[in-house]
Amino acid sequence: MSDYKKYSLEHLENWMHDAMSCAEATPQEIYDVIVGVVKDNYYTYKHQTSQASELLALLNGNGKGHLTCDKDDTSDECKNAWNDFWEQSYLSGITDTPEEAEELREELRKDKVKKWVLPVEVSDDLEDYVVTFPDDLLEAANLKEGDQVEWHDQGDGSYLLKKRNK
Repeated sequence: MSDYKKYSLEHLENWMHDAMSCAEATPQEIYDVIVGVVKDNYYTYKHQTSQASELLALLNGNGKGHLTCDKDDTSDECKNAWNDFWEQSYLSGITDTPEEAEELREELRKDKVKKWVLPVEVSDDLEDYVVTFPDDLLEAANLKEGDQVEWHDQGDGSYLLKKRNK
């Protein structure tokens, strides 16, 4: 056994004896520390592996490059990258297994409807245009019948709707 390996394992053994004989440390606390260290190492090395893989792809001419977004970039690519980053960070902190993280990720995806295509109808008196909001849009936008909304032209044929403050 190498000197460093022997040194590390002896320290781990001593730490376990010390932690278990400490009257104030509960088994759950000891368990939580061990799991936390393993998770920290797992996610650190997973991130480093991902970066190394991307760099290798770039060096081999197969990579798409690293996405760079600033705070004002509202492109779908940057929004998705930002959402993926926070989703992954959030999930790694609240799930114990990759399977649980994937299950939760799937649940979050179901709730991420952000765009609706709605028909514009002409009112009976032919003077107004009417858009009927489906229930899921009303719920997602925290709107109820009678609320007023502001229409913001996105310049690409779409509009952003915001609830008007009373």
